[in-house]
Parts: sequence; structure tokens; C-alpha cells
Amino acid sequence: MRVLISGGGIAGLTLAHCLSRHGMASVVIERASDLRQDGYAIDFFGTGYEVAERMGLLDRLFAQQIAFDGIEYVNAQGKLIAQLDAALLRKITEGKYLALMRWSLEEALYEALEGTVEVRFGRWLVAAFPGKQEVSVTFNDGTSESFDLLIGADGVHSGTRALVFGPDEQFSRDLGYTIACYPLADRYGIGSTWKMYVEPGRLAATYCTRQAGELLTFFMYQNAGWKQPLREQRLAHLREMFAGMGWITQQLLADAPTSAPVFMDALIQIQMPTWHQGRVALVGDACGCPTLLSGQGASLALAGAYLLAEALHEAPTYQEAFQQYEQQMRPLVLAQQKQARGFAAFFLPGTPLGLFVQQMLVKVLFRETFRSVLRREFHAPSLSTLHASRHLR
Repeated sequence: MRVLISGGGIAGLTLAHCLSRHGMASVVIERASDLRQDGYAIDFFGTGYEVAERMGLLDRLFAQQIAFDGIEYVNAQGKLIAQLDAALLRKITEGKYLALMRWSLEEALYEALEGTVEVRFGRWLVAAFPGKQEVSVTFNDGTSESFDLLIGADGVHSGTRALVFGPDEQFSRDLGYTIACYPLADRYGIGSTWKMYVEPGRLAATYCTRQAGELLTFFMYQNAGWKQPLREQRLAHLREMFAGMGWITQQLLADAPTSAPVFMDALIQIQMPTWHQGRVALVGDACGCPTLLSGQGASLALAGAYLLAEALHEAPTYQEAFQQYEQQMRPLVLAQQKQARGFAAFFLPGTPLGLFVQQMLVKVLFRETFRSVLRREFHAPSLSTLHASRHLR
């Protein structure tokens, strides 16, 4: 069996690695010209941590951790409102927690499979024709090939999904928020604590990256009818949206060079009636993006890719493998999407009353006394439970 994996991010690289371990050949195509170095930090725990452990990646990932002492909510003057200490966070996740830049995880996955799987950068699909015996595809350079299976692992804006399943409008659910981030030198004394300042409908935050003396700014705001600004207009757009905001927000925006590489996207969930059609299946954000509000996007990508590879290895046919994989993952994805939608109004309140409630709750909950409550919020089912779920239905 020869599998084409469209997308060289977390889900695609994990799938390629797991297929290779089962002796199945794959080719990965990635639109970017190299591994991406943009995006934001992730809380890495739950099923994704378990998959990384089974793949033998933990030593690599521990070496790439962000220095992280905790999360602090501050007021407009920068004074502390509440703090979630990193030691408490590790307690409630039973020590299975890593703070990582998203691209650090992708780098570790790429290094793990380098030399064993062909990865073609600067390549994407412009046509796909699933047939009874194979999937014929055409790439952006005009060449064509055939594969036994095609797996779309190309993210929330999946081109594979659009080619095979239909346009984005059928499956995208905009939650009404935009996020943006870019790196800056830490001339503000942020250090190794994630600092967050919230006003109704707007959030500004900073945290260090794995590069000494560098921090990443993070902005989030409510929107209606959002339209992606051109790349060269993103910084000006952010300055307009966050004009007059307190704390050090104006400094963060003023200090960004005009050429700052601003990552920007809407928070969108993907909701589909099925994740597979014929010889084509989707994995990761391409079929079930929960958004960063779930705290489990990366973990779900690893878990989905791992279970899909296991199903293709175990099941007698690819049709049964696709069904088995979706049966295992869909309940978890739907639960995480629902949780993220419910959490959105708490994470970024839209009214002064909502902000007051948020501040009162974090003051109370971010304590050792409420460790059991926090543990429930950070709970994710074990990989062994997911892997065995088909036997329970």
C-alpha cells in the first residue's frame, strides 16, 4: 500500500511516522517551502503526550520546552490578579505536561522520520480523482501520480477537503474570534511567565519562546464577519483593533517592526458528517479542528493520526480501517469542540460583567485547594481507552 499524505504538519508527520513503523509506504506533500516557524505555543498533555511517548519523542520534546513558570492575569497597570503556577499545572496533569512552541513539535516529528519517508516541500494538490482501485492526483507543478489512498492532513483550511468533500462553507463554523501573534525581543521583563490582560472583547498576552530573550505576543479579539487582511496589512489592522487598550499593549504594537511576520487566523471549527469518502480520509484539523480554546488541538492531531495508522495496519480493508478510526476519534473530537465553544465566553468575555466573573473565578480556582476541579477541566481520555473503544460498541 502506498499512501499520499497531503499536509506536513503535526497530523501528517505523525501519520507518516506511524505508517512507516508498520511497514507502509507514504509520501508527504507540504505547501510550505520548509518546516514552518510561525504560530503559537501549545499546552501539550493528554492523548498527544501518550502518542509522543509511544513514538519515542519525549526526550526530543523535553529538550525543546519553553521556560514556563505559570500563567498570570494582570490588570491595566500590570498588577497581578491571579496566577496558575506551573507546578500546580503539572500536578493536575500528573506530570505529563509540556509547554512547547507548535513548530517545535513539528520539528521533532520531522526529525524522527527524516530519511525514512519522502517529504516534498512546496507541493500541493490541484486535483484529486478517487477511483475504485486508486486515487489519481495532480500537483501544483503539473505532474500527476496515483496512490492507493489519499489522506488529507492539511489543516483547518484543507485543500484536500475542498477538492474531495466540497467547499469550506459546508463544514466551517466560525466561533467569532480572531487570533494573531508575532515575535519580539523581551524588553518588558516578561521572563518565563505567560502574562495575560483582558478587556471586554479583547485579549493581549505575552510569553517567552525557546529563543533566549525572545517573546511571542498573542492577541485575540471578537469579530463579526471577519475577513483576512493582506499579510502586509495585518500589523496595521491589529493596531487599529487594539487602539487604546491598557497594560503594555500599545508598546507591544508600537515596537513591532513593519516587516513583523504576523500570524493571523479566525477561530474556526470543522464539523463534517463523515471524515472519509472512498479512498480518501481526513485527519487532524482538516476534519475536526477544535480550535486552540480546547487546549487539545495538537493532541487530537497526534491521536487521530496514530489511530488511523493502527486501523490501517489492523483492519482487513481500508474501508473498515477508516470506519474504525472515525468511530474511535469522533466522540472525543465532538466533546472537545463542545468544550471549546463553552469555554470561549469565559476565556474572552464580551461584557464588563463577564470580565468581572472571569476575574473572580480565576482568583478562586487557581489554587491547590481546587486541584480536583482543575483536574476535571484538564481531563482527556487515555489513548488505550480510545484504542479499545471499538470493542465497546
